Amino acid sequence: MPVRYARWDLSSVDLVDPPTQAILCRLYPLDKSANASGRRRALETAQPESTPPPVNELPPLLRKLLADYAATGLPPAYLPKHSDQESDS
Repeated sequence: MPVRYARWDLSSVDLVDPPTQAILCRLYPLDKSANASGRRRALETAQPESTPPPVNELPPLLRKLLADYAATGLPPAYLPKHSDQESDS
């Protein structure tokens, strides 16, 4: 992307779209000495909003799907194969 600026004034630098020559955005100088000072914003301590759900509780969508299968009486759509069953046959 081409950049337009005046040699004598680097406080005004624009990023230009080549086909249309439209100014896309203005670029600002980076103050490296201010960024290198080491002063950072203090992080806020995270406060838990509520207690986490119990580990053994099922997710809501899975609970709904299992309830739907139980209501229809049909077996689940996916039955995993066990490797010990294959060796028996």
